[in-house]
Amino acid sequence: MTTRIVWTEIKLLGREPITLLMSLGFPALLLVLLAGSFGNEPDPEMGGIGGVDFYVPVYAAAAIAVMGLLGVPTHLAAYRERGVMRRFRAAGVPAWKLAGAQIVVTAVVAVVAAGLMIAIGFGGYELNAPSSTAGVVAGFLTGTLAFAALGVLLGTLLPTARAAQGVGLLLFFGLFFVAGGGPPPSLMPDALNTAVDFTPMGPLMDAVGDPWHGDGLNLRAMAFLAGTAAVASLLAVRTLSGPDD
Repeated sequence: MTTRIVWTEIKLLGREPITLLMSLGFPALLLVLLAGSFGNEPDPEMGGIGGVDFYVPVYAAAAIAVMGLLGVPTHLAAYRERGVMRRFRAAGVPAWKLAGAQIVVTAVVAVVAAGLMIAIGFGGYELNAPSSTAGVVAGFLTGTLAFAALGVLLGTLLPTARAAQGVGLLLFFGLFFVAGGGPPPSLMPDALNTAVDFTPMGPLMDAVGDPWHGDGLNLRAMAFLAGTAAVASLLAVRTLSGPDD
C-alpha cells in the first residue's frame, strides 16, 4: 500500500508543471545567472569563498524549500477540495502513510534538483567538492524531513489549493532570497539575518552550506530542523486524522 501511494504521488507530481518548474527550472536558471556573474574566485563578501561554491549548496537546497512551502501544500489542499482525503480515510489509509508518501516525494524531487545544481557547478563553473559529503547529506536529509512535514501541515490547514499556492509563493520568495538565495548575508542588515535564523529557511541553508564549506555540522541548525520536523509531523498527522471541513 505505501509503495503504491508513493508511486501514485510521484506520477501525479509529473502533472504539476508549476511545481516542477519551481523545483528544477527556477533554481537552475538563477544558479546559471549568478554563477556567470560572480564566477568562483574567492570573494570576501561571501566569506572568502567563490560565488559558485557559495550558491550551489544554496540552490541545491532550494528544491526542499519549494516542495515544502509550495508543492506539498498545494497538492494536499487540492486533495481536500476534491474530497480525496475523505476517500483515503474511508479506505482505511492511515494518516501517517499519506504524510510519509509526501516526505518521500519531496526527497526524490530534492535529490534530483540537487544533482542538477551540482552537475551545473562541476560541469561549467569549476565547483569545488564539499569538505564533508556526509555532513552535507545529513543536513540535506534533516532539512527534507522538516520542510516535508511543514508542507503536509500547511496542506492540511490551508482551505484551498489557490490559497496554498499563494501562501507558499509568499513564504518561499520572502524567506529564500534573504537566507542566501539573493545577496550574500554579509550584505544584508544584521537584524534581517538574525530574523531569518528563527525560520526554517535560515537553518536549512546553514545545515547544508556549513559542512560544504568546511565549517562542520551546524548542530544548532540541525536541532532546529529536527524539532520542526517532529512538531510539524505530529500536528499534521493529527489534523489529517480529523474530519474534513
